[in-house]
Amino acid sequence: MNFNPFCMCCAVSKQEQKIRSFQDMDKKVEYMKKVMDRMASIDEEDCAPSVSIELKKMFSDFWDQPMEDYSSAKKEFNQLMLDLEDSLEEKIRHSNDPLETALLYARIGNYIDFAALSDVNSDTVLALLEEDNKDPLDTQEYLHFRKDLNSASRLVYLTDNCGEVVLDKLVIKILKELYPELDITVIVRGFPAINDATLDDARDIGLTEITRVIGNGNNVGGTWLPHISDEAREMLETADLIISKGQGNYETLHDCGLNIYYLFLCKCEWFQYQFKARPLQGMFINERRI
Repeated sequence: MNFNPFCMCCAVSKQEQKIRSFQDMDKKVEYMKKVMDRMASIDEEDCAPSVSIELKKMFSDFWDQPMEDYSSAKKEFNQLMLDLEDSLEEKIRHSNDPLETALLYARIGNYIDFAALSDVNSDTVLALLEEDNKDPLDTQEYLHFRKDLNSASRLVYLTDNCGEVVLDKLVIKILKELYPELDITVIVRGFPAINDATLDDARDIGLTEITRVIGNGNNVGGTWLPHISDEAREMLETADLIISKGQGNYETLHDCGLNIYYLFLCKCEWFQYQFKARPLQGMFINERRI
């Protein structure tokens, strides 16, 4: 997805909010000029998640502040979901359509996003999980998805955030049982990016015990095709279908033309405008039919 004017303004606004309490007005003006200079040099390859990484480093270097550390939050939400894993799996297996129910829970887990939301908390996660998945998957898209699964040999699952990745694990369990001949590869972030799941996180929650998991070789909060590893790119380009979690993966992959089913919650104004959705409304859409 090309970097658009709304995202540009949002990025600038977020930087101003971060420095609003600082006292040195001249230095604040100097910093905002640097931010806007970066916005003025946006090119075709740039996307919101990649520029966000640049701005975080720019902020840290300019203001001599450490980069934000999300390691404790990642562990907290992984453990929160691990504590719920057995009870959620039981609900999934006793539902009318275990795969659809697992996808719905995995989509709810997309709430655990410290990049898009300013106040992620466990109470809201638990409340969302108790709402009985009130937003169903798009019926026609789900039919397309099941049809694609019936003929697929290779599936790639792109994860997003910690905590959420435990719910992705439940989807993969169901997929492996329903389609035992299906080759499944999970791709996580190559290096830490906000609270996104990495290979270490995948190991911690037991995901590597049930399927192949690789890192994408990059620290951008998405799947930025020009800069991921050759291995990850080949996996994507040769997959029959791809499940892509989260807004960041949509922002980096949209318009690539691959057979991607995007699964995410609308967590920012641009996504709500683009999809005519309310805040935190769930989406299940295919790259080729958007």
